[in-house]
Amino acid sequence: YWTNTPVGSLKAYRVDLGQALKDNNVDFWQTEVCIMSNDTEIGGGNGYDRTMKTALYVARIMHYDLAFANARSWQWWRAIGGDYKDGLLRMFDETEPSLARAVDSKLLWTMGNFSFFIHPDAIRYKVEAFDRKGVQLQNGDSDPQGLMLTAYKNSTGGWVVVAINYGDDDKNFVLDFATSGISIAGWRQYRTSDVSGEDLKPVGIVKVHGTCSVPRRSVVTFVSY
Repeated sequence: YWTNTPVGSLKAYRVDLGQALKDNNVDFWQTEVCIMSNDTEIGGGNGYDRTMKTALYVARIMHYDLAFANARSWQWWRAIGGDYKDGLLRMFDETEPSLARAVDSKLLWTMGNFSFFIHPDAIRYKVEAFDRKGVQLQNGDSDPQGLMLTAYKNSTGGWVVVAINYGDDDKNFVLDFATSGISIAGWRQYRTSDVSGEDLKPVGIVKVHGTCSVPRRSVVTFVSY
């Protein structure tokens, strides 16, 4: 708690934690996260938010917890809540029980971009970003205001890449496993965004070495086949 803002601190805390855990040979589980009053970028914890605003903010926390603190597990605080950002679902308690209803959020679906495809026994692999000339881009895989990528290999042999685009511009890139000796045919894509119906929506395939696209303010999971 209280470590997600400002963005520079978000990374610094997790880099320090990851190094301390490594030095002491200790594993780390992130067991509880919710939006706090100092998370001012999204207005603090008050007011239920169905949109990608909160979803992307939490996805960024997940990315940094996984990529820099090396979290082995990651849990959200609350499944169902009221008019605040804690609940993945908002429950409306009507006077008649038969009228009670629950409303989903993009946060729920965005977390699914990780949990639905990455198995508990998956191994995370380091991601490096390069420009068209082959020059490595510093923080190119972890831009807190742009593109953030993490990659995983499930025990079944399949690969999963989760791409978060926090920015207001579409992002294009090529997933290149050539130097790793990994052979895949391509990637199935699943997208969550503010577009109606894009809740882990299958959005086609990308052949190996093809251009992968992540629209603005969206999360796309690429699953190998």
